[in-house]
Amino acid sequence: MDMNQLFYHHQIALMDADRARRNGLATTNFDLARHYVRRINRFREGRGLAPDFIGYTMASA
Repeated sequence: MDMNQLFYHHQIALMDADRARRNGLATTNFDLARHYVRRINRFREGRGLAPDFIGYTMASA
């Protein structure tokens, strides 16, 4: 998956989580947005870039 696909899927996961929260639906224990943050950070690290994607660190992801 390239960086644009990762960003796309991360954004969709954030919108889905927000929609579920507004509708009062219980979210699963698996945090899909955080999963994509980890993948984005790994992608960045593999290319010699700083691993902090918009303020997320590996410790918080």
